Amino acid sequence: MTSEHLLDGHLHRFCGGRYQRASERVAVRLSGMHAEVERELYRCAACGDEQRTVEQREVAERDALARMREANALLTPRDIRRLRDDLGLGAAQLGELLYGVPRGIVEGWERGRYLQNRAADAMLRSLRDPEVLTRRAAKAGVVLPERGSPEQRVEARAVVGGDEG
Repeated sequence: MTSEHLLDGHLHRFCGGRYQRASERVAVRLSGMHAEVERELYRCAACGDEQRTVEQREVAERDALARMREANALLTPRDIRRLRDDLGLGAAQLGELLYGVPRGIVEGWERGRYLQNRAADAMLRSLRDPEVLTRRAAKAGVVLPERGSPEQRVEARAVVGGDEG
């Protein structure tokens, strides 16, 4: 049983009242952005004591992150992962291109656990430009993988190297 259901109808040991499900409107602020969301909680019917479970807090946090992402037109976790995969980079390498963002933060963005701010989002989007990507990689000391399919890479090496076969 999750802790989400443990307090439903539970006796409040100090006043003898029972906890009931309730909700509240909360404002969540993060990185200069904000969102209002409904958050469930348990409130004692007798004394008004309030308790929130971990699950209730996490649901509200996920909702707030999704609303902030949408309101600010930020890349989704799937978009960030797709960008990294398209570039052929690991999370640590992508973080280096973003001026040293830790690998765990990049992975958190990809899982939807963390929300990138507007500046980080703009930097991520800028990496779609090959010129920006090459310049940033050179500055960060990140070796970029060769682009294209394995067949295209072989053909490109043959043309550049002068091999004809």
